[in-house]
Amino acid sequence: MNEDKIKKIDEKMSQLKAQKQAIIYREKEKERKARTRRLIQLGALSEIYLKCTGIEPESFESYLKKIVQLQGFQDFTVANKKPEI
Repeated sequence: MNEDKIKKIDEKMSQLKAQKQAIIYREKEKERKARTRRLIQLGALSEIYLKCTGIEPESFESYLKKIVQLQGFQDFTVANKKPEI
């Protein structure tokens, strides 16, 4: 009789573990999709406002590095960063 109870508890634990893993997977998937969407949006905005259509990623990276090194750029980015929620 006790063996049956233990077996049922073990099965329930396995089910709960599987449910937990599924929830974790869905959350990670949701975060990954949100990040991908944000990166696409930022890339599109960069293309529009920085006029970088047709530029190879390596050239664009070099261009961005130069912008970041400009006087006052760090102050601008820190002042305009949205607080994390």
